Amino acid sequence: MTFTISKKSLPFSADKSISQITLSNERLTIVVHDFGARVHQLYAPDKNGKFENILLSKDNSETYVNDGGYYGVICGPVAGRISGATYDSVSLEANEGKNTLHSGSHGWERQFWDYETFENESSFGIRLSLTDRESGFPGQIQAEVTYKLTDSKLEVILSGLSSTDTVFNPAWHPYFNLSAEMTTTEGHILQADVEQIVETNLENIPTGRLLSVDDDFYPLKENILIGDLLKQYPQGLDDCFVFNPEGHKSLTLFDPLSGRKLIAKTDRQAVVIYTATNPERASIINGKTMSKNRGIAIEFQEIPDILHHPEWGTIELRLVRKKFSRQIICLQLIKNLLTDLSVKMYLFL
Repeated sequence: MTFTISKKSLPFSADKSISQITLSNERLTIVVHDFGARVHQLYAPDKNGKFENILLSKDNSETYVNDGGYYGVICGPVAGRISGATYDSVSLEANEGKNTLHSGSHGWERQFWDYETFENESSFGIRLSLTDRESGFPGQIQAEVTYKLTDSKLEVILSGLSSTDTVFNPAWHPYFNLSAEMTTTEGHILQADVEQIVETNLENIPTGRLLSVDDDFYPLKENILIGDLLKQYPQGLDDCFVFNPEGHKSLTLFDPLSGRKLIAKTDRQAVVIYTATNPERASIINGKTMSKNRGIAIEFQEIPDILHHPEWGTIELRLVRKKFSRQIICLQLIKNLLTDLSVKMYLFL
């Protein structure tokens, strides 16, 4: 198997450029940017063997610092919202009303990461590292994300180590369109092994209640056409769903047009599903101004605002104890609707 690693520079500011690293083999191509440890593009074959980008990708690198959509970045050290922009005695930046979203305007998605490429007999990839001195969270978290290609597998591993007690709940924030934007995601079929939805207030802050999902209330346990789901919830999804802790913690997304099926598994307790039905509209995405339902964001993490709800668990990162966040995403190429599987792609986060 032939491995290819290429690099180029993209404009960012008067005195700074963004490094773009492309990793490719016969199965997959992934394009990574060092600003935000962003997965900019992911190419995978359709049922006819045509390789296409299945992510929503922001065109203009000079606008990354004001990326209101968080396209493909690593959000951290704490993804999601923190109510009141405070916890314990720590005060944070309020960048969404009075609350903190995705760690504020100096989170990991808006910092440059160092990187190095690596290669061995069977795999190769890129390892990005960051010592966080900008986000405003306690400590200087040493974060690391690795993207590694092995045959038809892409592994993504994210870890953190801190010089003091702090908190750690990062998330990868990709938007998938398995048709490579031949259509919107309304034609995709979604299923998730979830038991509950986190009730939120008008600011999208958890109220403290976890509500059971069923066949009538957010019917995600069985396959559902996203277009049908949007008829039931025309405002779209921007919600956190909690997995059955004894279950598979899995999610699937299937596009009949391309034959691509994404199967995601995680050790996190929850997934935020965002259909981008009311997205930001300042970005040029894949050559066009961002518009509704073009992609679906799948963000594995602990429940947002868990810092104010200890009954749901903890995201504490203790002094010099390394912590990992992990997910598995498998992309299968289905040539028909039965069992013909010819390509698999795995991502670990």
